[in-house]
Amino acid sequence: MPSAGLTAPAVVYLLADHLDTSLAAGEDLLKSTLRWNAGDSRSESLNGARREEREAIEAVRTLEMVLIARVLKSRESAQELAKLDSRFKLIARLYASGTDVVAGASSEFTDETSRAFDAGDGVTAFLRSRGFIAEDAAAPLEAANLPINEQFLVAGRMQLGPLLDLVAMFLDTLETHYELYEEPRRSARAENTPTTTGTAIQ
Repeated sequence: MPSAGLTAPAVVYLLADHLDTSLAAGEDLLKSTLRWNAGDSRSESLNGARREEREAIEAVRTLEMVLIARVLKSRESAQELAKLDSRFKLIARLYASGTDVVAGASSEFTDETSRAFDAGDGVTAFLRSRGFIAEDAAAPLEAANLPINEQFLVAGRMQLGPLLDLVAMFLDTLETHYELYEEPRRSARAENTPTTTGTAIQ
């Protein structure tokens, strides 16, 4: 039952902020397309391209890290809210269960070697782990366009689409109960088809 006219606990606004920022990071990911220019890494002309490849993927990874960090924080806030408002016990439990796989993979982001793309096939390994190329593929085809879609594997574990659906569902529930905003916010992902422009590997 909506809590119209009632002041929402501070944790509700904190949770809503974490969820909203998670959606924004996910939607920015969905607007990104990586363009891969393969070739002989010994060629001087490709040195700049390789550097841009790493920088572009770092930008995508930064968005991914923001998304994961906010999801982790939202899990904590959801637990706090469940203690204050029993109506949220079930949804908080469902949200925690649905995001367990992301939480379990978060330790990988503290490993500096997993973020280093300057040696070996770090860039290719990242693309493979996020579902851009098959596990047995050596690398993307030359000049391939790699748009980020809902099948992008966040932290190499959970598809982006279902994760954003879960986040949006929780945010909608908060808005329904507490009427945090004048008009319910809707995920832009549900209203706009992801574009094929954005962060790019040149």
